[in-house]
Amino acid sequence: MAEAREGRSGVLVLRGAAGIGKSALLDHAARTAAAERMRTLRGVGIESETELVFAALHLLLRPGLGHLDRLPAPQADALRGAFGLGPAPSTAADRFLVGLGALTLLSELAGDGPLLCLVDDAQWLDRSSADALLFAARRLEAEGVALILAVRDGSHGFRPAGLPEIRLCGLAPEAAATLLHDAGGALAPHVRDRILAESEGNPLALIELPAALTLEQRAGHVTPLAYHLGPLPLTGRVQEAFQAQIQALPEPTRTLLLVAAAESTGDLAVILAAARRLGVGADAVEPAERIGLVRVDGELAFRHPLIRAAAYQGAPFTRRLAAHQALAGALEGASDGSRHADARAWHLAAACTEPDETVAAELEQAAERARRRSGHAATSAAYQRAAQLTPDPRDQVRRLISSAEAAMDAGQLLQSRALADRAALLTDDPREHARMAGVRAAIEFEQGSPRVAHGILMTAAAPVAAVDPTMAASMLLEAVRDSWFAGAPDLARQAVDRLHALALPAEHPLQPVISAMTGLAALLAGDPVRGLPSIHAALADARRAQPTGPGERLIIASMAFMVGDDETSVELSARLADDCRAQAMIGWLPHALQNLASSQLYLGRFQEAKASATEAVRIADDTGQHHRVDHLQGVLAWIAAVSGDGRTCEQLTTAVRDHATDHGNVSSLSWAVWAQGLLDLGQGRARAALDHLEAGLTGAVRHQLSTTLLVPDLVEAAVRCEQPERAGAPLVRFDEWATATRQPWARAVALRCKALLAARDEEAEAHYTAAISLHQNGGRPFEEARTRLLFGEWLRRSRRKADARVHLRQALQTFERAGAEPWAVRARSELRATGEVAAAVRTTGVASLLTSQELQIVRLAAQGATNRDIAARLFLSPRTVGYHLHKVFPKLGVASRTELGRLDLGD
Repeated sequence: MAEAREGRSGVLVLRGAAGIGKSALLDHAARTAAAERMRTLRGVGIESETELVFAALHLLLRPGLGHLDRLPAPQADALRGAFGLGPAPSTAADRFLVGLGALTLLSELAGDGPLLCLVDDAQWLDRSSADALLFAARRLEAEGVALILAVRDGSHGFRPAGLPEIRLCGLAPEAAATLLHDAGGALAPHVRDRILAESEGNPLALIELPAALTLEQRAGHVTPLAYHLGPLPLTGRVQEAFQAQIQALPEPTRTLLLVAAAESTGDLAVILAAARRLGVGADAVEPAERIGLVRVDGELAFRHPLIRAAAYQGAPFTRRLAAHQALAGALEGASDGSRHADARAWHLAAACTEPDETVAAELEQAAERARRRSGHAATSAAYQRAAQLTPDPRDQVRRLISSAEAAMDAGQLLQSRALADRAALLTDDPREHARMAGVRAAIEFEQGSPRVAHGILMTAAAPVAAVDPTMAASMLLEAVRDSWFAGAPDLARQAVDRLHALALPAEHPLQPVISAMTGLAALLAGDPVRGLPSIHAALADARRAQPTGPGERLIIASMAFMVGDDETSVELSARLADDCRAQAMIGWLPHALQNLASSQLYLGRFQEAKASATEAVRIADDTGQHHRVDHLQGVLAWIAAVSGDGRTCEQLTTAVRDHATDHGNVSSLSWAVWAQGLLDLGQGRARAALDHLEAGLTGAVRHQLSTTLLVPDLVEAAVRCEQPERAGAPLVRFDEWATATRQPWARAVALRCKALLAARDEEAEAHYTAAISLHQNGGRPFEEARTRLLFGEWLRRSRRKADARVHLRQALQTFERAGAEPWAVRARSELRATGEVAAAVRTTGVASLLTSQELQIVRLAAQGATNRDIAARLFLSPRTVGYHLHKVFPKLGVASRTELGRLDLGD
């Protein structure tokens, strides 16, 4: 809270058992804020609302919804749709866009001073609200917002990983005794001692256990009820104490409390309307209000969640059914649109004891409303309950599969697999089995093994091919992709053979992709001569077709990457990333940024590649894209290796190996191997580099990526170790690949490798000269600089110092601008050896002064983007953008945004 007053932001999680004092601390924070005139928002998770999409987030942000017009339109529309304040989009929006909108709204609300946000019982946040709130929490930085969340121990649905946490424990014996004396009044000594022992220092237990005792029990003449509960957990004992108080109330009051507990939101009008349907009037609340179980102030609120649980769970089953039926009747035709319609559907479902298609259909409608509002967890829950109430087996299967697909979108992978397995037992329809296989394969790819995912798809594609060839083709294309990540050419060949056996018409829209995947399979098998022409042709066809879907556009950018056309890959990936930002397709953005980072890396734009990959890791981690995190960490490890940051490189490669090895993600592993080998080579550890790189060619991580891209490093390491024979066969394969790419830079690198292995000086010089000439056509400046460095070293050893200086100077300039310090050290050393003293002077690019995030912000600001525009693009708040710009101005020696446009911000 103090940091929020200073304009910074912070998040804190309070964790502890029920009754340990979490709510008391939140109340204390609220009182402190009120005394300091600090604006406060309060929200709470409600157990019975965990299936109502964005219910908790709406409760928290409701006081600030008048500021929605200040948000970027996509974010404002997402929040309105999520809260039922406007039309939901016709198709499901990106679920994290709501979180971005929440972040911007909190920043707006903190515009006039610090803002305190308090969320109690976070373990009962609906999944949509939890995802959005945590997405915002991890991006709070300089808005002046303090967010404090209280969560009960033992809750598994709310996972605030990475946020600071305080765990609360029980009171010390002296404090516990004082609280018991103040709250419990006169107690016999042995009763007091027993309560102190049973309470374990829990404040709520110390207050409520004695409150449930009769006068005889207090005096110790009768054994207290709580002592007969045996091994019941402390929370259960406190709940029993509350039930004892409720049972002493008049019957109408117990009925009204039951209705209020089942309704959950505290909506007084709905509670009283439902109670009237059960013959109970508003005056029935008075006895419960008198003893402090509830509070009525515009709404009906229970003093503690355990009182709500006691009122509901202590009632007989038939009375609970009647309460839900009455609430459903009270909500019929309510004016609050979809939110009341959703609640009505769930109350009807709670009142059902046997299949009922009418109720199941209402739940399906609720599921679709949740889907359009990006509430995937709520969608899954509604479809699952609808399936349970569905009498027709075919409709039941359909709803179970829809539930499984929504659970997968929500990141509930184990739940998704269980639902798909249950549906599989109820149908023989190959299409339905194919949908279920798609779910299981996606889960296996993310949590298990690409090989296993491939097998699932291949098995399910066979029966569906006869009835739906297009569906089978889509599954087989996915199987080829899984083969690529698994580094398994035999599996890719199987899938491609099956694709061609489908004999789809030549004009079928999937034909260009099938052609590309056929080439990919050949490439994976080590046959670039057959593979790359197919990819070239598919790339040309796809670019002419100009597809609009993010998945198709990603495939095109990937094809450009495969054939070494880095400029095209950067262009396509950057355009896709921009569209993902503009259209808030947050889930697709890590894919686009991964392609972009890899291509920027190859073009020597290491600072930009690091910024892209760092942002992508952050988003992929938030969105549960674990394979994407592995791959991106491999890219970042490579950049660290080039820059000479050994510690970071080794940390990242270890992280990739730990996760990717267990999941058979060979593609990501090959990046880790390459990065480690490049680090060793740059640090002068040629033998270690050769061993690492050779393992990438022959070991368990062998992949087409490694058998081509790391070969030039292996050749250099082998020559430095005076073991050129270890490079011969790999170079033959690389030369084939370089020729098939049709890229001048690739042929230049192949010639550089031949120069290193040349037996005669005349041959070596001819190869170097031809390589330099090809490099003039552009592409991969870092590789050109390495060619010039090696040629300069060769020329110096040949006593041609003047010629050497020309190449060494250009190499040094490229290395320094890229921040490739180990390579720059080599170039300086060689220049000094030629007699050039000025080589000791190092020039530093402006971009190297900034962090990855600062560089992104400064580049956008230099282009004229406002803080609000930059925030929307980078998924930050406008205040955080302003904070970073304020910090970087002194670093860059500028005083205004106008001056940024005059700086050289390139690599």
